[in-house]
Amino acid sequence: MTDAGQLRVGHREREATIVILRSAATEGRLTSEELAERTTSALAARTFDDLDALVADLPVVRPSIELGRASAHDPTLVGLDPDHRRQFSGGMSSHVERGVWWVPPFLGVSAGMGSVKLDFLQAICPHQVVDVAVSGGVGSIVLILPEGWGANTDQVGKGLGSMSNRVDRIARPGHPLLVLHGTSAVGSITVRHASWRDARRLRKAERAAVHGAGSAGPRPSPQDATPQDAPPPKAPPRR
Repeated sequence: MTDAGQLRVGHREREATIVILRSAATEGRLTSEELAERTTSALAARTFDDLDALVADLPVVRPSIELGRASAHDPTLVGLDPDHRRQFSGGMSSHVERGVWWVPPFLGVSAGMGSVKLDFLQAICPHQVVDVAVSGGVGSIVLILPEGWGANTDQVGKGLGSMSNRVDRIARPGHPLLVLHGTSAVGSITVRHASWRDARRLRKAERAAVHGAGSAGPRPSPQDATPQDAPPPKAPPRR
């Protein structure tokens, strides 16, 4: 029987490993240089052993162990083809996706009678183009994109609703392009950059992540104290 580590990998396994590496870098486990090196190695990987070596020092399940356990419910696999899109639905209520999350190449967004807001400001997207099927229903869809990202909404029908695209239709080099298609029905679809509220929320999240990763450290002991740490001298007694 062939060892699992010697089996060949495909684009899906390479991309899933890159997602793991990017998440590790976001958590501070890898430096930007290490992320770049391992991403290049992941793209060139031929076997599961090659991918296992890239995550061996990380607290994650090795790709070879995941072999045979993958399913349509695996978040690293859903959305890799147009027949199995990652779905976001407002239903009768609302759905908000923000923070660090992985963007697959195929998304489906349906507002229903509620609302859906997808915040891509901290999202991890290794794809140049993301295909987004939208249905506004009677609710609202809001997509918040980072600077440099683009969105093409030429294939979105307005119906009785509205379609507002406030970002460039062409992405800057090295940034993803979202291609939307579908209809706003009687609802609304908005694509925009961050508002001042979104920017403030992002800054607070980044500060919280920095403070959570570090600590104030121990107080200096008396023998380690510097002149600035010493108490002021007492004034001589009056005679």
